Amino acid sequence: MDLKFIKNIYNLHIKSLEELDFNIIHKDNHEIIYSRHIEDCYSNFVSNFDANNIEQFETIINTANNFFDSANRKTAIYLLPYMKNIYENRDKFFDKSKFDLMSTEVYQIYTDFDNLNNIETHCNFDVKLELTKDMEDYSNILMQCYQSGDSEDPYGNLDDGYRESYINYKKLNNDTKTEFYFVKINNEIIGTTESVFNTNLYGIYSLALKKEYRSMGIGKEVLKKQLAMCKNMGINIAFLSTEQDFYPAKLYRKLGFKDLCEVYYYMKK
Repeated sequence: MDLKFIKNIYNLHIKSLEELDFNIIHKDNHEIIYSRHIEDCYSNFVSNFDANNIEQFETIINTANNFFDSANRKTAIYLLPYMKNIYENRDKFFDKSKFDLMSTEVYQIYTDFDNLNNIETHCNFDVKLELTKDMEDYSNILMQCYQSGDSEDPYGNLDDGYRESYINYKKLNNDTKTEFYFVKINNEIIGTTESVFNTNLYGIYSLALKKEYRSMGIGKEVLKKQLAMCKNMGINIAFLSTEQDFYPAKLYRKLGFKDLCEVYYYMKK
């Protein structure tokens, strides 16, 4: 496992959050990510650290916990493989009486660009991606996709604070670029997607469709178009992350994405 490569993905991810109005607090031996608008564990966490023993681990967690208590947030830990000792000894560091495992995600990468044209999406629509800078419209469509009102919707029910974060988007990092797209059919906006990239990596985020347009091959077609953008820019690795064992992870594998690693979100009780 290429731990440096995984850290590069993390670093790009954190820069994308910073531009969505997140606060990135750099400490000597850890990093705290905090959102003023969003309360969930995916937006408020401590990460980018390792520990040789429980005492070192608890010192960092307690420091983060003091911060999150003051911000009226629960303390979450975003655990990646390059946090090597903790990652390899999860049962030791994350005592079940003290932490809950909130989510297991999988990083997936795509490198088979020579085979891109052979991907079959079985989509019968003329799908277009329209670049937008109207972040209020973008955030409203995104929330419509995630807040369908159906309790059985596998997309879940996204924290409404994400709306404010997208509205407040600001370009901050010169070495990365973020592009926001409306997914359109017959000039109707039916979803969103986002690209975050630098010269070496291309991340695909926020691919979401309105409920009535799912299971029609549209999502696959969107992914194929974004991978074509990646290829045209000369970037040879695309990545995304999704919940492990959730149906999109299986769909992405069918398109040629390969599992890179699992990452974990733990919540302090």
